[in-house]
Amino acid sequence: MTLALQTSGSTGQAKTWMQSRTFVNASIEATARTFGLIPGMRTALAMDVHSTGGRLMLWRALHLGMHCEILPVQREVEWEGQLDFLALIPQQAMVLDSDAWSRLRCLLLGGAPLGAEQERQLLDRSRGHSIRLSHGFGMTETLSHVAIRELGGGSSYQCLSGVTVSEDQGALRIHAPERGVHHMRTADAAKILSDTEFEWLGRLDGVIISGGKKIFPEDVDRAMARAMPGHPMGFAGSIDDDRWGEALVWYSEELSDVQREDVLRVFETMESWQRPKHIVEGPLPITASGKWKRKGL
Repeated sequence: MTLALQTSGSTGQAKTWMQSRTFVNASIEATARTFGLIPGMRTALAMDVHSTGGRLMLWRALHLGMHCEILPVQREVEWEGQLDFLALIPQQAMVLDSDAWSRLRCLLLGGAPLGAEQERQLLDRSRGHSIRLSHGFGMTETLSHVAIRELGGGSSYQCLSGVTVSEDQGALRIHAPERGVHHMRTADAAKILSDTEFEWLGRLDGVIISGGKKIFPEDVDRAMARAMPGHPMGFAGSIDDDRWGEALVWYSEELSDVQREDVLRVFETMESWQRPKHIVEGPLPITASGKWKRKGL
């Protein structure tokens, strides 16, 4: 029996991916071991069931015998009672209130990279609550997450059981034979720390080439987060430009005059080739699955 998964379309056209139910179950059981999920525990579906994250949440509940509350697909997530496990995209987690944090045992973030400022805010909001807060790394082709990073516990990802990693000319390779994944070369740059631990550096297919220079936008994100903790959310991207080919820009939520001056001062401290050429203010462009839409605007 095969099951259908839908890729996010963050780096190209979305497509349907058919996978064996045996491989899907292997992914579910690895997640269950990692988070201690057992029959009778409570979870909720808060994402579009057409997405990989949403579909895996539903299949986990069915396969493991968990009680699953079906919630409206919206940014502000509300549920009844206590939850043992919940998966959200970062944009949903950012608006959880104190009552929600107190009624949650495990929160798995996925679907999009987690910015340093987002992580700082989430750790602040969850402080004082007994909750496990994790960020998953994976993709549709690996049947959701293959590695987990605990927020506040460093920058490296630990592989789930049955998963190993290696490096191929700067690219991350994933080997998860129980899921039908055999030394798959990804479009992610990574620093390999061991065969079960790595640091994610950025997307190889998301590299911005501006004036002949290759720029990882994630590097700009990290530099801005270090320089401006507490400032409005933002990320690096590009727009087509006759002079530069691609012009590096900083997408930001609305800024005050003082905040805008702060951002421009940080730009001045960067290497000229790594310096955003413009600030684009307004609602941040994201895909339907919650990933930053860095190109093609």
